[in-house]
Amino acid sequence: MKRKLISVILAAAMTVVSLAGCGSSTSAKASGELATENGESVSKKADKPVTIKFWNGFTGSDGDELVELVDKFNSENKYGINVEMDISASLDEQLASAFAAGDGPDLVLFSSASRFTYGDYLQDISDIFDKTDLKKDDFIEAYTDYCSEGDKLYLMPMEIVGFYLYWNKDLFKAAGLDPEKGPQTWDEYVEYAKKITDADKNVYGSGLCYGYNYQMAHTLQRFGDLAVTKGDDGKWKANFDGNSGYAKFLDTYKSLVDSGDNPLTDDTDSMMTAGQLGMTINGPWLTSGMDTAGINYGIKAIPTGDADKMSSAEVIGMAVTTLASEDAKQACYRFIEWWNSKDDNGECPSEKWSLDFGYPTYLKSVLESDAYKANDKVMSMTNTDTSLRADFIVDSAFPGIGKIISDVIPQMTQPVLFDNKDSGETLTECQKIADTIVGEYNE
Repeated sequence: MKRKLISVILAAAMTVVSLAGCGSSTSAKASGELATENGESVSKKADKPVTIKFWNGFTGSDGDELVELVDKFNSENKYGINVEMDISASLDEQLASAFAAGDGPDLVLFSSASRFTYGDYLQDISDIFDKTDLKKDDFIEAYTDYCSEGDKLYLMPMEIVGFYLYWNKDLFKAAGLDPEKGPQTWDEYVEYAKKITDADKNVYGSGLCYGYNYQMAHTLQRFGDLAVTKGDDGKWKANFDGNSGYAKFLDTYKSLVDSGDNPLTDDTDSMMTAGQLGMTINGPWLTSGMDTAGINYGIKAIPTGDADKMSSAEVIGMAVTTLASEDAKQACYRFIEWWNSKDDNGECPSEKWSLDFGYPTYLKSVLESDAYKANDKVMSMTNTDTSLRADFIVDSAFPGIGKIISDVIPQMTQPVLFDNKDSGETLTECQKIADTIVGEYNE
């Protein structure tokens, strides 16, 4: 199931004892002291009991677990903080209406890209590392960069959403392929797809989906890198026209369709869970359907094409809004610290979330956790090279990502697939659309 990645989270405080980073020990700040700007620990006045509003869009099984975790926080924190949670399937609309009326949550959980839409309503939370025991260097920099503008931090990562290559091990074995090894290159992908396809059984080797813009975007950038980058003149520029990598992907996709190895459908998820696809590309949520259907599958990083190695992802994070008072902001910091810290039983909500739902961690300390390293599924989705860039389809600082995905990506794939249009000509037309979008942010 394709999950809608807009959400909100509101919360606060720590548990009975909170540890900084999911791998460290108790300290003064965890027991009610804060650090001054020069790093000296000083006693602070007791936190005031406060109720904070928590909005999010997690309406599935992840929402059920979020409710349980927030209830746990409410019952265990020693600061009298109460988190009132509002889960909505229409979070964007709810936020827009509330903010316009001067109302809304104290803490919101949504995509880091939402900072471009709601930036005027978000507080800089850079001082969270001074006011809690969280360590900045425990957070993978590529993900916190995604949540920042210059030296200002607007969200704290909570969930990393990447896309991965899934393969059906039983179909691999039936085709004479190694079921334990997915394709390492796109040439192998095409080769394997041809071997797996069995028209008599309605089985296809490849499950690329033109209607799934996020899948297309994650795959495209492996071939031709980012669609929008900043030039030497400091202005944004689109990179479609003449992009040989993008052209190669379009031609590869078209050849897979023409050869009968890739169905021309916009519902590859159902086919994958029905055992009709050898390979597809999707997010962590596909594992639930695969597990329920009893599919024997493997997961790996999407093969790199002509572009440099990367680990593209969308970052979902917690943001404190301008509606939060100083007391509410401190309560939000308490919750964020709790979420990313171990209690004295060794339990960390952030690590639990990663292990339960298969989302890679953003904390270096969790990367070193024995439980995390022992989970084959989550490790197969984890990029252990924390130096790799995580930009998704555009430079992470480009505000127009949504328009590139919704207005340009479909105009790349569909003319080639349905109208037999030349990939080079198609990219020239896409460049014109993208130039208009980019121009809006260069004024």
